[in-house]
Amino acid sequence: MMNRHIFKFCVIGITALLPVACNDSENDLLEPKVYFENKENTFAIEDDHETMTFDLASRLSAMTASQVDVSYSIAEPSVVDEYNTKNGTSYEMFDPSQVKLSSATSVIPGGKLYADKVTMELTGLDAVEEGKSFILPVRVRSTSVSALPDTSIAFFILSKPIKILNVGTFNGNYVSVRFPAGTYFTSFTYETLIYLNSISNNNTVMGTEGVMILRIGDAPGTPKDYLEVAGRQHYNVSEGLKTGRWYHVALTYDQPSGKTGLYVNGAKWAESAWAIPGFDPNSDVGFNIGMLPGFQWGTRPLRGYLSETRVWSVARTENQLKQNMLGIDPNSEGLALYYKFNGTDVQQGGTIMDATGRINGTTNGIRIHTLATPVVVE
Repeated sequence: MMNRHIFKFCVIGITALLPVACNDSENDLLEPKVYFENKENTFAIEDDHETMTFDLASRLSAMTASQVDVSYSIAEPSVVDEYNTKNGTSYEMFDPSQVKLSSATSVIPGGKLYADKVTMELTGLDAVEEGKSFILPVRVRSTSVSALPDTSIAFFILSKPIKILNVGTFNGNYVSVRFPAGTYFTSFTYETLIYLNSISNNNTVMGTEGVMILRIGDAPGTPKDYLEVAGRQHYNVSEGLKTGRWYHVALTYDQPSGKTGLYVNGAKWAESAWAIPGFDPNSDVGFNIGMLPGFQWGTRPLRGYLSETRVWSVARTENQLKQNMLGIDPNSEGLALYYKFNGTDVQQGGTIMDATGRINGTTNGIRIHTLATPVVVE
């Protein structure tokens, strides 16, 4: 039997937030216009839901004495392209053939602000893959009044959450990576999911020690629970990480602009400006994850779990970090290294293969731990 998920949703909001063009005449500002007040609406698709149903309701900026007719339609794919370009996202457009409106038209009665509700049903959601994200743009129009350009389209963003249950255990464990000869990162991103069982004075996350390394703490100089980048450049966040919970942490550097940021759970916790051309990840003691094996001033091990550990040759945007914390296509442009640490990274003879299929890492063995509940980043 088909599981039908009913989700009552009205696209409404606050009149005071209406965008106003500076060059509009006073009469134009007072003219009633139709619009959606909630421009972006994000929903998670649950495993057992084949359908989701929403109640659409557009509104007027001001009441009219006479009835206003409105119509709804699925916007063209170019609207999705524009949205992705503007927001640095990579959403796919939801298939319009899997969208059914109870009616393509509605009315706003005279003396009222809101249109009579129209039901929108999305089907085929049980076939959506974990980690896939889609966007559906719905446009409102009227022959009676004009529409507000910036809010005449409501975007419905739908994704099926990835459930991570298997993670890599780090407790004196490491992965050492030798990038292809000649590798030189100008812009770059480090990112990973991390769970700390305990925190020592210096905890290696990943990077090239003495050059560009992401770690937690450097006591007594930096509190031992502060995320920091160190090497030829140095700065840190000003709030500590806690044990016993999952975080997504990231370091980005955009070489053309010189902007760099430290992110926690997709939010920028610290930023700086650098004027460096880039770095060679193979320099000094090389690139390591989780520990610095044989390092003369201490191996600085991480004690906890890692998952979804990635290195990019581009600076990922804040939206991209937020959208892809739990998973990413291994063929994504600019992805240089990707360890999932979920058991699919086959370890044989002291080597581990990254998910892109390009680089073998050297390891002392990463034990895969199965969690009681999936990874949650709050």
